[in-house]
Amino acid sequence: MVLHLSNFSVVITTREKEMAKRFMDNSIFEKQWFRKLPIRLKIVWFYLINKCNHAGIWECDVDLLSFQIGENYTLKEILEAFGDNIQELGDNKYYLTKFISFQYGLPLNPNVKVHLSVIKLLEKYNIELDKTYVSIKDKDKDKDKGKDIETRKQCFAKRVDKEIVGMGVNPQMQKEFIDYWTEHNSNGNTMRYEQQSIFNVKRRVSTWIKNSKKFQSTFQPTEEDIAEKEKKLEKEYQDQQRRLRDADKNVASDDDRKKALGLK
Repeated sequence: MVLHLSNFSVVITTREKEMAKRFMDNSIFEKQWFRKLPIRLKIVWFYLINKCNHAGIWECDVDLLSFQIGENYTLKEILEAFGDNIQELGDNKYYLTKFISFQYGLPLNPNVKVHLSVIKLLEKYNIELDKTYVSIKDKDKDKDKGKDIETRKQCFAKRVDKEIVGMGVNPQMQKEFIDYWTEHNSNGNTMRYEQQSIFNVKRRVSTWIKNSKKFQSTFQPTEEDIAEKEKKLEKEYQDQQRRLRDADKNVASDDDRKKALGLK
């Protein structure tokens, strides 16, 4: 096809190109979380659905997003707007949590090429789908259904032990992490971590460490640290006594004494 623009002739060649096609939810405009968004963020949601890969994983590039939409955005603004509809995976990747269930239906079938490709990506980024969904990892969960909760706790502890190698987590912190996530509900058949739609051990442990540092310092002073601190305090005390003696010798009034001590 030739398109004539004033004195210029532009030749446009058309070729078939395999393009990703996405289903769109026509009921999304009735959903409260989406209704409350300003128009500029509604556009971002449709952008993410079309720009993520076939497993719902978006490689974050806010500058490109802003340029292509024609508005300025920040990552913080996007994450706050979409809440639990988007999950950070690390390595500058983000996961649209409801993408797979809507685009493919569930359960996923490893015998279907596209589904298998999605399953492999889920494994790569350590994404686990909740009990409503089925993936390759869920096969192991199905096998565990007949196991008692203590056995499942042991399996989880082994998984944590394996995945945090090299992170420098002390044994006490590791025990507290496992105890917290293996706490079960009142019926005693579902543990806390089993109720999560996504559970990336390394990311959860990293967050656990950061939060622990906020509330409790891990610094343990040595005897040398204590001795140095005491020496410093003693020096400050002797300096103060010397200034007091000098002030008593050289000044007459209280005001002069305060000035000599640096108090006025």
